Amino acid sequence: MTELDGIAPDVVNRFHLDRLPFHQARSSLDELTRLTGTRVVVTGGGGADLGQAVVHRFASLGARVTALDVDLAAARHVAEEAANRWDAEVFALQADVTDWDDVHATVGRAAELMGGLDVVINNAGGGLKLHGPFSALEPDGMRRLVDLNLVGVLYSTRAALDHMLAQDSGRIITIASEGGKISLDGLAVYNACKSAAIGFTRNLARELRDTGVGVVAVCPGVMVGPHALSRLAGNGSAASISALEQSFDRLTAGRFSLPEEVANMVAFLAGEAGAYVDGTAVSVGGGLSD
Repeated sequence: MTELDGIAPDVVNRFHLDRLPFHQARSSLDELTRLTGTRVVVTGGGGADLGQAVVHRFASLGARVTALDVDLAAARHVAEEAANRWDAEVFALQADVTDWDDVHATVGRAAELMGGLDVVINNAGGGLKLHGPFSALEPDGMRRLVDLNLVGVLYSTRAALDHMLAQDSGRIITIASEGGKISLDGLAVYNACKSAAIGFTRNLARELRDTGVGVVAVCPGVMVGPHALSRLAGNGSAASISALEQSFDRLTAGRFSLPEEVANMVAFLAGEAGAYVDGTAVSVGGGLSD
């Protein structure tokens, strides 16, 4: 006796009822959020803010993780720290996500090291300290922002799909931003890239709807890691401090977040419990965009 007994095969096929995870009704949330053995690539994994937090969170949940970063020393530092802290298997590889050949080769290398690829976190990105009016931004700065925050997402995702479509399974999680949903002074190009990343996520998820590959975006607000702390200590530009103030005044949570709080959502969405969250952008911004 199964849940689908008595339902005509054409109805099962029409609505893909055979893909429903009926076993979840008999499983605990703990079982559904376990990531033991899951093979994960984190771009920008050497980052001092969200990059390291995501690597650590996956390692703590038993995943095999590869931190990709243009700064190999930073990736190695995070990988070694996570491996030692969580007794996990964590690798570090150098990759420039804005270089098509490099990111394809490196994602392939990561899959070889881990014995496959289940999840890719498109985390590489950043404002590159280019806060300020759009009218003052030069072409080189515009291109750097677009390359890192949008082109890198496209290239990394494309590299991941080479593996995931062949196995008809996988999860792609793109780190967008609450800035992709709202307007803030001094962040026109950066926020436009994050809006585009959200749009890309929605469209790609629709394109992949008949496959086993899921696509979702996560939108952090202001995370208080080393970079934000440095700005708050007086090392940021007036434009960057203004962006912090604007963001804080819109929050309903009454405080900024830690990178680890965003990493919690990323890990949840990578597991079975979060698999039905698809083709959307999940806000983890303390009410910033609502």
